[in-house]
Amino acid sequence: MREIYPDLEMGFQGSSVTGRSADNGDPFDQGRVSDYDIAISGDSVYRAANENGVQYRGDQVSTGPLSERDLDRLGLDGIVEDVSAETGREVHIMIFRTIEEAAGRKPTIKVWF
Repeated sequence: MREIYPDLEMGFQGSSVTGRSADNGDPFDQGRVSDYDIAISGDSVYRAANENGVQYRGDQVSTGPLSERDLDRLGLDGIVEDVSAETGREVHIMIFRTIEEAAGRKPTIKVWF
């Protein structure tokens, strides 16, 4: 993703961080294959999302999980498909203005690479 968005920052969120589903409290991966929720941020991806009509939530701080159409518009569809196939689980991407705002909303483990 950094080839497309060089200033990209990324962090895991959701049950992969907390160990439990926010919906029902079930442990991560117990009785099912849990998904990965990934927060991404950076001026370039934020700008591209705005320019390509990706919808932000009411507060304009974050998107919901990106749709296939959004991923395609941002050039991320193949990358997300590859990661999902490699990990054997669904991967959901949300865009935040900053990774700090993502961490302020939900427990986040920032990924450095």
